[in-house]
Amino acid sequence: MHVAGHKVDVGALIFGAILLLVGGYYLLVNTFGINLPDLDWDMIWPIALIALGLAVVARAIASRSGSDQA
Repeated sequence: MHVAGHKVDVGALIFGAILLLVGGYYLLVNTFGINLPDLDWDMIWPIALIALGLAVVARAIASRSGSDQA
């Protein structure tokens, strides 16, 4: 993926978004005392792995189709 002439690492982008979401969750619960449902880590970590895997596959497909055009 390219943004303004720069390559974007999709896997790093998704991993960063996951970290922001989890950090935001704990900030809201522990600092502000907002009552949110408990995180079910048994469900979250496989979803995170699937998202990273999809990002890697999408990047590989995009780079392959980009090299065909050159």
